[in-house]
Amino acid sequence: MSLLFDLLSQTDTRPASPALSVSSSTSTSRLRSSKSSTISTAKHSFLSHPPNHRPTHRYTVTVSFIEIYNEDLHDLLNSSPPEESPPITIREDTKGNIYWTGVKEVEVQSMDDVLHYLEQGAQNRATGATDMNEKSSRSHAIFSVTLRQEKSVGQSVRKPTQSEWIITTSKFHFVDLAGSERLKRTAAEGGRRKEGININAGLLALGNVISALAGDKKKTHVPYRDSKLTRLLQDSLGGNSTTLMIACVSPAEYNLAETINTLQYASRARSIKNRSEKNEVEEWMTTDNIDTLRSLVGKLKHELKCLRMLAKIEPHEDDDNDEENLSQRLLVADLQRQIEELDVEATVTRERNKIVEKELQRLRMLEAFDKQVDFEHLVEPVIEEYEKSIANLESQLALTKAALNYSDMGFEEQLAKIQHLESVVKTQEQTIEDLRTRLNKVIEREQNNENY
Repeated sequence: MSLLFDLLSQTDTRPASPALSVSSSTSTSRLRSSKSSTISTAKHSFLSHPPNHRPTHRYTVTVSFIEIYNEDLHDLLNSSPPEESPPITIREDTKGNIYWTGVKEVEVQSMDDVLHYLEQGAQNRATGATDMNEKSSRSHAIFSVTLRQEKSVGQSVRKPTQSEWIITTSKFHFVDLAGSERLKRTAAEGGRRKEGININAGLLALGNVISALAGDKKKTHVPYRDSKLTRLLQDSLGGNSTTLMIACVSPAEYNLAETINTLQYASRARSIKNRSEKNEVEEWMTTDNIDTLRSLVGKLKHELKCLRMLAKIEPHEDDDNDEENLSQRLLVADLQRQIEELDVEATVTRERNKIVEKELQRLRMLEAFDKQVDFEHLVEPVIEEYEKSIANLESQLALTKAALNYSDMGFEEQLAKIQHLESVVKTQEQTIEDLRTRLNKVIEREQNNENY
C-alpha cells in the first residue's frame, strides 16, 4: 500500500473531479488526434487547440470498512447510532459487479490515513472471549480500498477544458475471516453460541463457493447467495479479480485436525482460475445524465461539421496531402461512430429511465397496497372484538327484554289481584258498616224496651 501511494505521488496529478458511478466496461474508444504540425492556418482558426497540450493525471483513494455479524452488515467507520444509520444493502449492476449502498467511504491521502481508519474500524469490531481465545473475532470483516485514476487524453479538435478523460478503477478487498469454531472446544453458550453458528455457516457457504469455482464454472451452479459473505465477495472470488488467501494454522499437535482442514480449504481456493482485466472506460460512459450526453453529441456534431468544412477548404491536388486527408477521413469516421454510440447510449438511458419510472410507480402502488393490507390486518382483530362485544350486548338486551316482558305480565297479574282484593275489602267494609248500623239499632231498641 505504501508503494501504491509512492507511485501515485510520482505521476503528474491534478485535483480529482467529483466521483461518478464507475462502470466495469473495457471499451477504450477515443478521438484520434490529428497531426497538428501539418494542419493549416485555416484549421487552427476553426479548432483553436494548443499544439503543446500535455496529458495530466489525477486520482482519488477511498476506504470503507464493514463487518458481517450474525448475518447483519455493520459499517465500522460510521459512528452514528444504528437507528440513525442508513441500511446497508448489497447491489449488482448490469455488468455483474457487486457494490453496496449505505456504507461510509472516506477519502485518504496517505498510508497513515489508511492505517488510521483501519485501526478505527478494528476497535469497533465485535469481539468476545471463549475457552480458546480471550479476544476472539465474532464477525467477518472487509476493509476495502478503492483507487480511481483519471488520465487526460486531450484532442487537437477540442479545447483543453473539453479533453477526454479515461477512468481506471481498481479495488482492494482485505478480508478477515473469523475462525471456524467447534462448540465443544469453545464451550460457547447463549449469544456466543449463536455467533459461532453464524460464523461456521458463512465459512461453509464460502467453502461451497470455492469448491464450485474450482470445478467447471459452466456446469456447476455457484451458490453466491447462500450467505452475505459470499454475496459480498462474489466478484472478488469468481469475477474480474486476482485472489490471495492466507491460511492461519497452528504447529501444535492438539490442533492437527483444524490445521489439515484449513490447508485443504486453502488448497481448494488455489485451484480457482480467474482472468483479470483492466477496468478502463471513458468519462462520458460513466454518466446516465441525458443532458450531458446530448451536450456531448452536439459538440461532436459541431466538430464533424467543422472537419467537413475544412475538407472542402483544403486543396486535394497535391499528392503530399494524401496521408493528411486519410487521417482526416479516419477522424471523421471516428467522430461519426462516437456520435452513433452516444445516440444509442442516450436512447438506452431514456429507455432505462422509463423502465425505472414504471418500476418506481409499481413499487409505490405495491407499497400503498401493502400499507392498506397492513392496516386491514391491524384493524381486523379490533373489528372482530367489536363484533363479538356487539353480539354479546344484543344477546343480553334480548334476555333483558324477555325478562321485562315476563315481569310486565306478572305485574299485571299482581295488579289484577290487588284490584280484586281491594273490591273484596270494600265489600267487606260495607258489610261491616251495615252490620254496625243494625247492631246500633238493636241496641237502641233494647234500651227503649228496658226504659218501658
